[in-house]
Amino acid sequence: MAYVIEPDGMVARAMPESKVRPAVAMNVKPASSGHINTSYREGIDVSHYQGRINWDQVAGGSRISYAYMKATEGATYVDDTYTYNLKEAKRVGLSVGSYHFYRPNVSPQQQFQNIKNNIRPEEQDLVPIIDIEHRGSVSETKFIADLAELIRLVENYYGKKPLLYSYQNFYNRHLLGKFKNYHWMIAKYDQSSQPVLKDGKDYIMWQYTSTGSIPGIKGNVDRSCLMHGFVLGQVGL
Repeated sequence: MAYVIEPDGMVARAMPESKVRPAVAMNVKPASSGHINTSYREGIDVSHYQGRINWDQVAGGSRISYAYMKATEGATYVDDTYTYNLKEAKRVGLSVGSYHFYRPNVSPQQQFQNIKNNIRPEEQDLVPIIDIEHRGSVSETKFIADLAELIRLVENYYGKKPLLYSYQNFYNRHLLGKFKNYHWMIAKYDQSSQPVLKDGKDYIMWQYTSTGSIPGIKGNVDRSCLMHGFVLGQVGL
């Protein structure tokens, strides 16, 4: 018999009602031409680290509605599980999206070409994520300028603002007050309290664990949830 699991250690007090920034006010089109699964408010992101995933078990035995797949990194890297994961997750009815791991020491133009060559708009339900975790050896000024250029290129090509991802501490150190008109997914694995961004920025998703357990996936998996007041369609492509 199929079973469902609850979010790992998530408690109601960790997700208080958040002040909402409406999508329209952020110049984000709320409508999406892709499939938006509204069954649950939880999702996962996966890469080659999860190995071969049984997506039928994932969809049948967990309370998730969306899945983000690692697609690309830097100028040339393409995750070898990307095509399989994207196709299979979409087949079982999850809303799917793709993410690019940002490398500060690689030009934004080269990274955009890698994204463009592999993340095909017609295969996505959700906007791409740009995963921002390192500043590299570049200056703070160049880091922000190059990142802004990549975001601009991605936004122009896909016709929607990308979702930006970072850790709470990295955001508070390097990204305060930047990219205000974009949605963010923020990682913080201490589930006793939700992430706090020092500039007061609201974020649409919280990645609350890197050690989640999901039927169909061997080992740990990143899990995230939509914050109250936001809906998945706000990051629909």
